[in-house]
Amino acid sequence: MDKISQQKIKSIRSLHLKKNRDNDQCFYLEGETLINELLSEFPELIQQLVVSADKYDAYAGYEYPICVGTHDDLERISQQKSPKKVNAIVNYPPLRPYTGKGRALVLDGLQDPGNLGTLIRCADWFGIESVICSENSVDFFNPKVVHASMASVFRVALWRTDLHALVASYPTGVYGAFMEGTDYQTIEPSAIQLLVLGNEGKGISHQLEAELTQRIRIPKYGKAESLNVGIAGGILMNHMALSPNH
Repeated sequence: MDKISQQKIKSIRSLHLKKNRDNDQCFYLEGETLINELLSEFPELIQQLVVSADKYDAYAGYEYPICVGTHDDLERISQQKSPKKVNAIVNYPPLRPYTGKGRALVLDGLQDPGNLGTLIRCADWFGIESVICSENSVDFFNPKVVHASMASVFRVALWRTDLHALVASYPTGVYGAFMEGTDYQTIEPSAIQLLVLGNEGKGISHQLEAELTQRIRIPKYGKAESLNVGIAGGILMNHMALSPNH
């Protein structure tokens, strides 16, 4: 049983910053449910376990280095409201470029990590194979994204690219979600190859909007001004999943 060192605490805390995560190609993941899911499905991604003393015996049988920390140690490291007893340093899963096979959710300038995580989770649920983000979207491996996705970041193919070039490559199957456009329910689900959603406050950027000739909307029946992008994405991906070829 190795007690966590002050140097290790400092090292883990450095992963709170994106530049350090990218440099080390890993991040700190908190929570027993998520760690157990990784141990079951993606054990090769776990670099090291970080646990409380009372959880050590439950994980000692795994062939990973284990650091044991006190409540205060784990609290110093944690980005959660309260520290978790089972955590891990996890390697980045490989990013996978979109090759045109399957369907994808395309996100333009998304900034809220909770929304990105929710959309990745929805994509996983509805069988949308890829999530593609613009270069200015939130980091895939921001811990809040990973938690909101409930480990779906490890299952869905993730990619970050220039969306203008992407949209130009698939002119007939790209649909952008707007406040005005064709009712999505009238669109054949199999026609939608790429579904484009925009920034939480500004929507799809003006530059990309000009390239999207197929605009769809979710009909409004009440008085709410708008839908959260995570909810809108879930509704539209559910429609995409109705395709007989899905």
